[in-house]
Amino acid sequence: MATKLGSLGPTWVFTLLCISVSMNTSPSWHATAKQVSYSDHCASFVPEATPNVYSRPTLPLSRYQTGYYTGGRELLGPSSSSASNSFSFRVRGGWKTNHDGVLKVEADLQFGNLGFVYFGEGDSMYGQTYLGATSLSGANGSGRTRSFIIFRLEGFWSESSGKLCMVGSSRGDSLDLDVVLKLGNVGNSANVTSLFTGMLESLSASDEKNYFNALSILMFPQRNYKYSLVSGKLDNGKSDLPPGLAPRRGIFCSVFANRGRELNLKYAPDCSPVKNCTPIRGPSGYLPPVMSLQGIGCSEGELKMRVLLQFSNKSNSWYYGQFDPNSTLVGEAMWDGKKSILKIQACQINVAGSFSTARVEDCLVRVELMVPGVWSIGERYGILGHIRSDKSRNESGYFADIMLRSTESSLWEFPDVKYKYTETERVRKLCPGKKDPTSGRERYPNPYSRDMGFGMLVKNAEVKIGAGYSYPLFVDNQIYEPYGYDMPESRSNTVTFATSQKNSTVDSHSTSSSNARFNISYGIGFTGLQHAKGKSRNDILSQPWSSNDRVEISAEGVYDAETGDLCMVGCRSVVPTTAKPANVSQDCEILIRVQFPPLNSKRRQDRIAGTIESMRDRSHPLHFERLNLTAVAPYVEEARRSIWRLDLELSLVLASNTFLCIFIGLQILHVKRRPEVLPYLSIAMLVILTLGHAIPLVLNFEALFLDNRKRQSISLGSGQSLEINEVLVRVATMIAFLMQFRLLQLTWAARKGDGVGAGLWFQEKKALVVSLLLYAVGALAAITFTWRGRPDNAAIDPDLAGFTSDGQGFSIWGDLKRYAGLILDGFLLPQILLNAFRNSSEMALSGSFYFGTTLLRLLPHGYDLYRAQSYSPQIYGSYIYGTPGGDFYSTAWDVIIPLGGLVFAAIIFLQQRFCGACIVPKRFRTSVAYQKVPVTGDAQT
Repeated sequence: MATKLGSLGPTWVFTLLCISVSMNTSPSWHATAKQVSYSDHCASFVPEATPNVYSRPTLPLSRYQTGYYTGGRELLGPSSSSASNSFSFRVRGGWKTNHDGVLKVEADLQFGNLGFVYFGEGDSMYGQTYLGATSLSGANGSGRTRSFIIFRLEGFWSESSGKLCMVGSSRGDSLDLDVVLKLGNVGNSANVTSLFTGMLESLSASDEKNYFNALSILMFPQRNYKYSLVSGKLDNGKSDLPPGLAPRRGIFCSVFANRGRELNLKYAPDCSPVKNCTPIRGPSGYLPPVMSLQGIGCSEGELKMRVLLQFSNKSNSWYYGQFDPNSTLVGEAMWDGKKSILKIQACQINVAGSFSTARVEDCLVRVELMVPGVWSIGERYGILGHIRSDKSRNESGYFADIMLRSTESSLWEFPDVKYKYTETERVRKLCPGKKDPTSGRERYPNPYSRDMGFGMLVKNAEVKIGAGYSYPLFVDNQIYEPYGYDMPESRSNTVTFATSQKNSTVDSHSTSSSNARFNISYGIGFTGLQHAKGKSRNDILSQPWSSNDRVEISAEGVYDAETGDLCMVGCRSVVPTTAKPANVSQDCEILIRVQFPPLNSKRRQDRIAGTIESMRDRSHPLHFERLNLTAVAPYVEEARRSIWRLDLELSLVLASNTFLCIFIGLQILHVKRRPEVLPYLSIAMLVILTLGHAIPLVLNFEALFLDNRKRQSISLGSGQSLEINEVLVRVATMIAFLMQFRLLQLTWAARKGDGVGAGLWFQEKKALVVSLLLYAVGALAAITFTWRGRPDNAAIDPDLAGFTSDGQGFSIWGDLKRYAGLILDGFLLPQILLNAFRNSSEMALSGSFYFGTTLLRLLPHGYDLYRAQSYSPQIYGSYIYGTPGGDFYSTAWDVIIPLGGLVFAAIIFLQQRFCGACIVPKRFRTSVAYQKVPVTGDAQT
């Protein structure tokens, strides 16, 4: 048996791994088991024809089409207000047939796992928002869940009748669902009143497992669209909006069509439940507070677009929730270049009980939107506008004018926006500024740089904490453009270049009194405060904004680039999620102070810190207690250094694995030259080293073999990212594992085949028992030491009091993983004990192996000391080399562990030079219990 085991190479291990991979990477797409008969289900709807595979016509259907459905409870699960009712329709191809006007079509119909698709043809763009993923259950109430269903369909379209009929089966699930899709009104041309409607029906019998009720389907055509509502001038003389600003040239579609715009609605004061105040159908007295504008097609050349206007009582309705035709208008928009106003003519969608019978009608709703040219602390509306009815007051469906406002705006899209400062003189009196004695030695962020925006935590005296953001809008009268849009090249990250910008022309409202003091305006927002006891910082940062009241503050003030001090006056708006925006009032008696740390600071606890406090008397109803804010400072300069650090760490990992393979190879060569020492290697030591290579491979198995190889994306505060392909690292680890396993195999075979194996196994068991006892005691000591040294957030930073620890974490499981790394650091312990019990002096280990491997295990601790002194702790949260989850890392451990490892290596050297018991005092030494039995040849001589 030993001979057979010894003769086996490492190839069988690799073979087993490949077999395991092949078993776990079976394709998720199942081949269609059978073809559904077209003639049996569609012949009466669209006659079957013979396709011409060499002719590819232009189809009336776009390549990607979004649609909506109702029904299908058995297939798609019960509907809810939060579940999506959208699907995607992707045309794979089309062919002419032997019948004129009849085309063959192949397509995929997908439910679930939806997103957002846009594509263009010429100067036109098409696309729609898929309303999130759909939760799909098993057919006929089986209770199974699946993330998506795809039906692969094929059929025929008739140009004369405008009908499309397709049959097919499901893919991506073990259930075999046969279906037929029938659509009507699929014409070669379309306008605002055109809709593709129809049904998706199951071909199974009603008593079968795979049966489901029919789905009613609605789609908005996108190809060959002709604008009809805005073909001429769209002006009825009622508009009282002042001229607005125009977007940059060539981005009309990207500004208005490529994503949803949410606008708050302000209704007429005399609205009541008995009056119709909205343009949509709904319950009496229902006044939705939000309208979302979504483009479903756009022509950059004509400056026209198709839109859907959805009214709802919550934000982000385009990404969450169902499409409801009763609360949605469809229409056309055109850009009025003279007044810089977007004018929309919209129509209602009459469903009449089913999507399959829906029609567009009553196109008498007019919407106008404009972008204001001047902002101030009290007027920061990205978009203003109104909704009006073209009907007379006495007509049914008339509604009073509705005002539209939105604070959402990308300022870089409208470069001519100006800012009017009204509170800077007041701020200069509240914060006169102080001369920093360290001025000239410390460097603070440039006001135009990306360092000025930050995420933050807000805490009050009751340890209630909220999460939010702060970002500049204007610096003096220049739009804050953190990603470099039209930013002068001279604006770098240092104040030296920043101050030189003060010589440029500034608006009369910019009244900086010092070359280093800048007028600045901010947008600040954070969630309503909640108790943080038992929650981590990540729990607070990831809480949904819709779950609490949100606080929004518009602020303006002065930033001192020589001291890093930011002082502002703010106006607060508290917007409960259930309240109407029209009822929100402002409180402009708020003082905000923020202190930025220096760019070149290396102190571990340097972070952005500040306060938000009310300037009103405590008796005033709008007074609130002071709020402390804190934020990490992921400066661009530090982020660039971190990119270099990550590159260095990747190189260190690759170099370490390469040298490890070399050292193991040298050990294998050593035992090949001196086979008599093989039995004296500690099996426990080799098992520890083998597991140390095997466990990372198991945890990162898919990074080696799966088609979508794992890539680690490391996000930096500067907005940059570094993608690290782990495959090279894992391949090197696998080679080291195979070589280490080979060494273990050779030792095991030699131990089994040697005549003294019984004595060695007895000493091995003694060494193993002592090792396990020492490991157990060490585990308790290490965990106790670590838990006693657990940092107190309140002691480190009072602003973080109440948080549980993030980062490395302090759990028993986490500590055990780190202790496993400590055992690997001391991998020589079982060999030392085996040598001591045997009093052996054989050269079982080559110097390159035990000393080189020890150095490779200890180098990460030396690097951790360097990293802690050279990089800010908030920026190096991503690790490649010396990961805190794999070993104990701290200043104390980084000294203790290397010393211990070097002591172990020195002991091995002494044992192999003198004897195994040389480290034991003489009076404790026992006589050698083991003598090597000579082989047969020696005995005869």
